Amino acid sequence: MSFITDEKQPHTHLEVDPYDHAGGMSGDSDTDVPPAYDDAFSSAPSTVQLQIHAVGYDYGQALTGNTLENIAVNRVDSTGELVYTSVRLSKSSNSCALVRGQDTSRSLISTIYRWGPGRPPRMRIFGGSTNPGVAVSVDDAINNDHLQCELVEVKSRNMFSRTQRFATSFGTFEWRYADRAERKQPENNADSLLVCERTDGGAGGAGGAGGAGGKSGKRGVQVAQLVRNEAMRTPGTTRWMGGNGGRLVLDLSGWAAAAPDGGKGAAVVTPQDVEAFLVASCICMLKREADRFKDSAIASVV
Repeated sequence: MSFITDEKQPHTHLEVDPYDHAGGMSGDSDTDVPPAYDDAFSSAPSTVQLQIHAVGYDYGQALTGNTLENIAVNRVDSTGELVYTSVRLSKSSNSCALVRGQDTSRSLISTIYRWGPGRPPRMRIFGGSTNPGVAVSVDDAINNDHLQCELVEVKSRNMFSRTQRFATSFGTFEWRYADRAERKQPENNADSLLVCERTDGGAGGAGGAGGAGGKSGKRGVQVAQLVRNEAMRTPGTTRWMGGNGGRLVLDLSGWAAAAPDGGKGAAVVTPQDVEAFLVASCICMLKREADRFKDSAIASVV
């Protein structure tokens, strides 16, 4: 999935408390302009590049407790538009809601984290074909259990796996960590590479049919990847941190042919719906990575 282009990274990073991460940044810093990449897909209209700005945790921050961070997601183009913000309400909970821009009156997707073993996170998908035209505040999206939505459980492939599975009405997706060979491909050159594949055999589009889909992956069709290296990870973070952001590249070609009228009332998932889901699920992966990083840091000093 080698379609990274050479665009200036916007420096928008939203935090509730600007001192939460003070003094915690060191090591190899990022440059504003990433290196050029040869890319056969860069001109495809269904290819989207976004920059996820998440600080995550270094070793010291992991030992001092949770931070309250809102995560900004910007378009990688000449405008640097703020496309999404992932909003948290409580420092003691990872539960969050994804909104478009900074409009906290209309949540797109919320991710609910629950205490205790055997209780994986749940995603609530609002709007789109599920609940069109209904405004859901961030507070309701996180705390109201009685809203109309699509409920998606986030499941591990097994108890030892970092791979996470998301079964939705518009396809089943798995986010996984790429192996060394994938990370070191010239088009990636990544310290860390997260890959999302659609594993249910569908190619996208209305009702899960139609469209060409992306390239073949290990277990399905690759639809997204998050690249983290010196040029593309969140400025001020290093490869030794957990849960930090990077360059998210999406291939939405499988949904580009979705009919706008829904085909006689059939539920239609648009590329915009899938884009929001892939952003929210990627952020979920980063939060789980941050939790593992914190647990490992604490265990190392106990």
